[in-house]
Amino acid sequence: FSSTFFLRDYVFKKIINAADIIVVISDFLKHVAIRNGVKKEKIQLIPNGVDIKNFSREFNYAELSKLNDDLGIKPDEKVIISASRLTSKNGIDILIEAFSILVNHWQGGRYKLILAGDGPLKEKLSALAKELEVEDRIIFLGTVTQEDLPRYFAISNVFVRPSRSEGLGSAFLEAMAGGLPVIARPVGGIIDFLKDKETGLFCEVDNPQSLANKIKLLLENRSLYNKLIGNAYKLIKDRYSWQKIADDYRIIFNKLV
Repeated sequence: FSSTFFLRDYVFKKIINAADIIVVISDFLKHVAIRNGVKKEKIQLIPNGVDIKNFSREFNYAELSKLNDDLGIKPDEKVIISASRLTSKNGIDILIEAFSILVNHWQGGRYKLILAGDGPLKEKLSALAKELEVEDRIIFLGTVTQEDLPRYFAISNVFVRPSRSEGLGSAFLEAMAGGLPVIARPVGGIIDFLKDKETGLFCEVDNPQSLANKIKLLLENRSLYNKLIGNAYKLIKDRYSWQKIADDYRIIFNKLV
């Protein structure tokens, strides 16, 4: 194993140092490249883009009402959503623990949690939900297409993913484009676009109580809620549209020819 890892690391460093330009999608990955010997002047930061038209779609009342009915979501329930692979990296276990705090201690349990995505930890996370007695309030959707995900965003109140690491975090950007306030941990590329109390909220590392507190704060503070949505959407339009990304790449290609 050690020799395989060494060879992979050696080849990786040879490739990135031989390139004329290295494009990274976050400041976090820029520093990874620098640590691997790439000179700063060879690095260009261009993030992944967001299909704003898709994620900012509007849906009629009848369509959203039917989706709520199909999922068993009542009119007085607040909906928390997360979209991710069900892996340790994405911290969904912490989200489920935080959700159980919300259900058991505040507002008589008037919450639902939607988990969009699949992965190797699905059974373990389902067991955790059952152990915490919130399995009837958590909806495991499985894999959801980019076409369908905006519908689930439209019936939700807040997007949460307490990731333990992130290269960038495209799902957060998609939620912001969809008009949802976002709660996350300040890790990896997330800090490029999420500023605490400006474009989202940060929670503490592996701390379900901290996460529960932030969800409660956001759902009860309408002024903060609207501020985060407005600031985040403006940021997405200004920096993360695919047109902006294409223009940035065009500049790089023109330099090389």
